[in-house]
Amino acid sequence: MKKPSTSSRPSLYQTVTDRIITSLKAGVIPWEKPWKSPRFAGGPFPRNFYTGKPYRGINVLLLWSSDYSSPFWLTFKQAQELKGTVRKGEHGTPIVFYKQLPEDQKKQAANDGDEDTRAPFVLCRYTVFNVEQCDGLTIPEVSQPMHAPDVDEDELCESIVNGWENRPSLHLTSPTEYRAYYRPSTDSVHMPARSRFVDTAHYYSTFFHELIHSTGHESRLNRTFGDRFGDELYSKEELVAEMGAAFLSAIAGIANEHTDRNTTAYIQNWISKLEEDNRLIVHAAANAQKAVDSILGSTFEDAAEQPVTTAAAEELAEVA
Repeated sequence: MKKPSTSSRPSLYQTVTDRIITSLKAGVIPWEKPWKSPRFAGGPFPRNFYTGKPYRGINVLLLWSSDYSSPFWLTFKQAQELKGTVRKGEHGTPIVFYKQLPEDQKKQAANDGDEDTRAPFVLCRYTVFNVEQCDGLTIPEVSQPMHAPDVDEDELCESIVNGWENRPSLHLTSPTEYRAYYRPSTDSVHMPARSRFVDTAHYYSTFFHELIHSTGHESRLNRTFGDRFGDELYSKEELVAEMGAAFLSAIAGIANEHTDRNTTAYIQNWISKLEEDNRLIVHAAANAQKAVDSILGSTFEDAAEQPVTTAAAEELAEVA
């Protein structure tokens, strides 16, 4: 029997993109979601309740976009194994992961002329439920988010910056600098003085945004930057920096709703970009995760147990 055309299959990239667009149209910016949620002592990111492992990449945004306040998620089977149950009538939340094709499937697909076999991983989906949708589970308490103090310097944020050994040169105290930017030609981050920012959270989120840009330098992750505002590569890089800064801000525990940017024009811009390219959000999230890992010195240990593997993240980065 002839293998069905890949064009007839539902696109997981489109499904993921549609969910993010739906959030944007509802006025929710997924990469800013954590500031409206309680925090778990084990970290700011949604995590699997059964394994304790945090979700990564695009799955962070998909779960941040939910209406549930708990950061804990698990599959139907995992709930049963913990002697709990998913309540009747509850609907699960789809997330995605990359699965390596077995050699025989790759060879068969190649013989059938399937162009998708040039990548050793395929995008798959599975369904998780929030613990708030379950009964019979013992759930740890979570604390409500705290407002960041109005101080000039945040110790944890500074430790993130200073702990990055391969960081660019930093120009942070110029009294005449009015812009925040990363300059690839000199591998340098430039920031207005702290006193020019409305609060600590805005200062560090802006700083993190530029640091994420700097991870794309050829001496680091070697991403391709766009030439001008509005072009395709520029938009991809901006989305990487947006999400990467949100991830770092979540790790540092600083509240940051970006109310000055949460406008119709800002949201509509990203809706239009995502509608034009249904792979943009998945690729950008993978690159943002990789950028954050680079800054924090993290590795992809135990990657096989994570929703996104090292090779998959690298494959996405190459495509992006």
